Amino acid sequence: MKYFIILSALFASIVACNTPAEAPKTAGFSNIWDYDATGGIMIGNQESVELLNDYIEKHNKRDYEGIRAMNIDSIQISGPGGEQILTSDEHIAFLKTWFEQADTKWKPVWGTSVKGVNDEFGSMVLSVFDTKTTTKDSIIRTNDLIQAYVSNEGKIVAFWVNSRQLTEKELADIAAAENAGTN
Repeated sequence: MKYFIILSALFASIVACNTPAEAPKTAGFSNIWDYDATGGIMIGNQESVELLNDYIEKHNKRDYEGIRAMNIDSIQISGPGGEQILTSDEHIAFLKTWFEQADTKWKPVWGTSVKGVNDEFGSMVLSVFDTKTTTKDSIIRTNDLIQAYVSNEGKIVAFWVNSRQLTEKELADIAAAENAGTN
């Protein structure tokens, strides 16, 4: 009986050690830089979402050196009007020119992070911001989808901005929230 118990315990430990690891749960696909990518995408991490929110807040505060420190030198940016920026220095120069002409502020609405199953370098943050741009002649409000690739080292590698005009109802809801002091 003693040998039976020992053999049973040994067998159970061998079986447990040889059980394959459960594959990560995935949904969707990603072929941003690799059109032959396989494995799907899975939930990323909250740190990347917080990093992007901090990055956007640095834009709101015009903290150019803080932005530069978060960019990789060869950052790739695609803007909603077809703008293309390929270096951190170009990014800072673009922002300085933009902010001389307009006061733009971003307010986060929601964000999440996803990661390619086989991506060892970083994750993609998908986030939406309500944006208010004030010029001497007008106020323009948009809803911006920003997709940012964040490296595991906490650097912004690339981002893409898609922008749409807000509907009359959305504008009325925002105005009501601002008048009530809740926005």
